[in-house]
Amino acid sequence: MKKLSLILLFVAGAFLSKAQNNVADAQAIQMLKEFYIAYNSEWISTVNPYPLQKKLDSLRRKYCTIQLRNKLKKMDLDHDELINDQYTDIKHLKTLTVIKDPIKTNGYIVSYIAPTFDPTNKPVEEKIVIHVMVAKENGGFKIASVSE
Repeated sequence: MKKLSLILLFVAGAFLSKAQNNVADAQAIQMLKEFYIAYNSEWISTVNPYPLQKKLDSLRRKYCTIQLRNKLKKMDLDHDELINDQYTDIKHLKTLTVIKDPIKTNGYIVSYIAPTFDPTNKPVEEKIVIHVMVAKENGGFKIASVSE
């Protein structure tokens, strides 16, 4: 009877752990979707560079860890690592997807289609893929790092 109780306790613990991971993944995915929709929307709607930078900084404060924000401040101002310099438009924002990275713990894969131009200046659509790591900070999930 003790063995059966221990087995049931172990199975219940494993089930609860899996359920908590699923909830955490859903929260992280929701946060990433909110961030990338808001971030791309600012790139789309704000033409003037000074207000754009202020709005992007505000979103970074809300959605990125302190360490990532500090790293981004030190980077070249002409490069936006969070979107790999490829923002999208309203039409293509509907292509945004976020999935759990099956290989990396706390890793997610963000993708969307960005309208751009080929070397001959012909309009093309490019699939942007960004690998994002999240971390818990101040009780919620925040973007800790990004890579291509």
